[in-house]
Amino acid sequence: MESSLRPVAIVVEVIILMGVIYSLFLGVKLSALDFGLEEKYQRFIDWVFMIMGCLALVFFVAHLITFYPRLFS
Repeated sequence: MESSLRPVAIVVEVIILMGVIYSLFLGVKLSALDFGLEEKYQRFIDWVFMIMGCLALVFFVAHLITFYPRLFS
């Protein structure tokens, strides 16, 4: 009998992973702007990181749904 906690655990783990990815991307963006990348490229960088974040979200969700262990099986 499968537990109903599995989807909750997957959602919590995706939220934590996306928080880490967001922090990583923000750090890279701020470092790039501090080291001389012009402000006019900021919107492009935002779009690139948003697309990469969406791809990471799809990757994490697909792999967690596929490979997350069954709870209380």
